Amino acid sequence: MSKKIVNLTLPIVSEEIEEVLETYPEYPYQKAFSNSNLRQDLVAYVLSHIPNKYKAIEDMQLSSSNSSLLHCTSEQRMQIERWIHLGICDLLSINYGASYCHAM
Repeated sequence: MSKKIVNLTLPIVSEEIEEVLETYPEYPYQKAFSNSNLRQDLVAYVLSHIPNKYKAIEDMQLSSSNSSLLHCTSEQRMQIERWIHLGICDLLSINYGASYCHAM
């Protein structure tokens, strides 16, 4: 059997981004991050600022949910949420040239 390296943090970050964006107004925040390129930039932004966990997983196991393999503490989730909020502000400022900081 062949193994693949899987980032266990990625599904958690993706889930948290969904939840955090739901707390923002539709325009400009949710609308801007409905763009898959900007959404991927946000995922990369957050992942580059937090510790990531990886695991070598058999190909057969890849079809099962990887998010169940990693459990975050409430402190880790708060750190992820903080970086999501900062990433939203930074990426909107970079891409649209204005300050878009939502009250956190």
